[in-house]
Parts: sequence; C-alpha cells; structure tokens
Amino acid sequence: MKQIIDEQIEELRLKMHEIASDKNLTDHRVVSISCKLDVLINEFYSSRKLDLSSKYQRS
Repeated sequence: MKQIIDEQIEELRLKMHEIASDKNLTDHRVVSISCKLDVLINEFYSSRKLDLSSKYQRS
C-alpha cells in the first residue's frame, strides 16, 4: 500500500510542478492538486505511524 501511495504522491507532485511552472501558484488547478497531495501525504505518514506502533507492540 505504501508503494502505491508513494507512486501517487510522485505522480501528483510532478503534475503540480508542471502546471505551476507556467501558472500562478494560486491557480485553482495547482491548489487542487496540492490539496490532493496533502491527503496522500497524511495517509502515508498515518500508515507509517501505524506500522511503527505495531512493530514496537510486538517487541
């Protein structure tokens, strides 16, 4: 699952960079992608936190 999230984050990051290179950073497309990235990054760190907590509980 983390691999899928990693790939989605990278894909959106590249897309946002491409759009932002010729648009204003407040352009609705850039902001929309940024919001999607925020959600994915939060998911990534939440899953990582769960992995770490379960790892330490098994010890």
